[in-house]
Amino acid sequence: MTYRVWTDVVDDPAARHLVVARLVPKAAEEPAALLVSVIEGLETVGDFAVVTRCEEGGPVILCAFTHPDDAQALATAVGATDIEDYPEWASRRAFTLDHATAQGIVDALEATAPPSAPPDLEPAHP
Repeated sequence: MTYRVWTDVVDDPAARHLVVARLVPKAAEEPAALLVSVIEGLETVGDFAVVTRCEEGGPVILCAFTHPDDAQALATAVGATDIEDYPEWASRRAFTLDHATAQGIVDALEATAPPSAPPDLEPAHP
């Protein structure tokens, strides 16, 4: 799995898969980075890209995938459901990224993070 530039992944939306995060203001400090962390933790097999944009209904993060299983994995992880919007995409799902969802993602990431190594302390006096 490789994080790519948006235009590299969406060259053919009809062959790509989309998960849309509808953003609630101030739900997370860096919502796009949070979603990238989730996607990377899913150990996806294809390429993906993420872009934030403002639409009529408010800000969204579009997560595009080259492999359908990767889009399904993210959708399952965040509770996304099928949508009719964005008909040019092969598959489309969406969820709302509110404070509770963002905190759940942070908690899950922290629970699966490898433990950090204890600091290597040198004695003050040999």
